[in-house]
Amino acid sequence: MIRRYLQVLAIASLTILGLASCNKDIETIRAINVTFKGFNLSNMQLEVSLDTVIFDKKIQPANARVNFSMVYPYFGGKKEAILTVKDKVSGKELFQKTLPLSGSQLEFFYPLVNIDGKLLDITPPAADPATNKLGFYIYYTKNNDPIDILMYNQNTGQQAYLAKNAVPQTWVYTDYLPDPAFPDGNAVGSSTIYFLKAGTFDFAFNDSESLSQTSGFGWYIPHNKFTGNKVQLYFIQPSPQGFGTEMAQLFPIPKGY
Repeated sequence: MIRRYLQVLAIASLTILGLASCNKDIETIRAINVTFKGFNLSNMQLEVSLDTVIFDKKIQPANARVNFSMVYPYFGGKKEAILTVKDKVSGKELFQKTLPLSGSQLEFFYPLVNIDGKLLDITPPAADPATNKLGFYIYYTKNNDPIDILMYNQNTGQQAYLAKNAVPQTWVYTDYLPDPAFPDGNAVGSSTIYFLKAGTFDFAFNDSESLSQTSGFGWYIPHNKFTGNKVQLYFIQPSPQGFGTEMAQLFPIPKGY
């Protein structure tokens, strides 16, 4: 009796699998990648969720860079998902976006800068094939004196300005074409970025050389083989710990740099 029951069960299972293999409406598993980059300048711990999935292993700590990237798997029949960022403790919602899942987009990137519970308005300028658009937001509350941003080639002593007269707590946008002093990614990455009082070579942040500089590594400044139609925004602040200048790239890491 038991043997016959097992035989019937096996035949039924094979029948179901056969029907499933012929059914084109069977849902398949797909996946997208979601990335946030920026700063969380608050005492909040930021929690990211997609619909009912909470990424509790990727809580973004208070007063630190935002560096979140996770894969979200879903059934192919699902049309959209709601992406949310909120304060883990109070539940205050800071960000919400409905992501389309029925198209071909597999990667979603969002810049996020939280300053004491309020998100910084980040609106990239339109791309221009004839140039590159760079945007800078300097978070420096000690004064509003304008600042020049200078890229310095340590090997040759050559230099190029990325921005001039950038006023803290405001966005400044510049058109940038590759400078001969920085012909490739290696020259950019090995450079030093200085923040100077506008029109001078005096250091901008607390008159401190160490606080007013950072490495060009990770800036992805356009060069001869990576130029035209680029839009790249940066959030900048002198380190609260007193160790150089901190920068968050508010754009996806460019492919092919």
